[in-house]
Amino acid sequence: MTTSLERRRFLKSVAAAGVILPGMSMFGAAMAANDTLELGEAQNFDFDALINRAQTMATKDYVAPIAPDPEIVGKIDYDTHGKLHYKRDHSPFADGSGTYPLTFFHLGMYFAKPVHMYLLEDGAAREVVYRPDYFDMPEDSIARKLSDNSGFAGFRLHENLERDDWKTQDWAAFLGASYFRAIGDEGQYGLSARGITVNTATSVPEEFPDFREFYIEPAKSAEDPVTIYALLDGPSITGAYKFLLYRGKGVTMDIEKHLFIRKDIERLGIAPLTSMFWYSEQNKSFRFDWRPEVHDSDGLELWTGSGERIWRQLNNPEVIRASAFGDHTPRGFGLMQRDREVSHYLDGVRYHRRPSLWVEPLEDWNKG
Repeated sequence: MTTSLERRRFLKSVAAAGVILPGMSMFGAAMAANDTLELGEAQNFDFDALINRAQTMATKDYVAPIAPDPEIVGKIDYDTHGKLHYKRDHSPFADGSGTYPLTFFHLGMYFAKPVHMYLLEDGAAREVVYRPDYFDMPEDSIARKLSDNSGFAGFRLHENLERDDWKTQDWAAFLGASYFRAIGDEGQYGLSARGITVNTATSVPEEFPDFREFYIEPAKSAEDPVTIYALLDGPSITGAYKFLLYRGKGVTMDIEKHLFIRKDIERLGIAPLTSMFWYSEQNKSFRFDWRPEVHDSDGLELWTGSGERIWRQLNNPEVIRASAFGDHTPRGFGLMQRDREVSHYLDGVRYHRRPSLWVEPLEDWNKG
């Protein structure tokens, strides 16, 4: 099938150094600091090769990933999963070999598909092998029965090692299907982005392709990006992604992706965003709550190819409704949280600090 190449920049919240001994590689330093962190054999990595893999996969039948020990993973419910915490003394790059330490999410009922995690340096990748003792968990947790090398569900990036609170504060996370998100300049998570959407709000069931592999290259300084490569796989599509994550005031991501169609798709979503809107001050038809308004985003903003700025307030209709906005060479779009007045929410989860997410195409997207 044909291929498509898209690049885009994610601008989060637009609304509102270590020492390694000579001769010791990043992997060697990581192993010295975390002598129980098991890494696989080094293998060559090249983004062009990952693109070729994705293209080859698209010519073959889709094979869904299988959850390891499904009888165990299926019993790790929301509450059980919330008690599984990755030990910070096993965090890759926490020894100073990178600026932002990395921690992993455990598998569970809602994140049952294993994702392979690789640490990357100078074109060599080594997989982090799952072991239950990487996690703090209750003595009676069923997760203790999970086999070694079962895989992880996702990962997150923590704040700069120079910050005293880096162990408790993270700024970007990749977890579940192709979902990922980052904090804004208020230091909060909110809405999410997705690598791709397939058949959303159509006559056929929606598909949720998965990021199956991640290759993570650390930032050497606070000015450098964390570089992440990802392999996408789904029943109708495959892809290879490159993320450059910059931690500044909020988070900026430069994203390059190569997509390969495995079979016909009724509706393909490029640079999709996912948020929560229950009701607002203007729309209270679903209000069954004492809070004045409840939402992570309050509107869609568009910057058209002709330079026009468009704002559309979000709504919560009684039935699924799809709205379309035609454009040629769009300059930007995003889901925004413009209302920053705390008294408009009166909620301890701080909806007034939720980030906005703005997308700017770095190439001509043409008509759509």
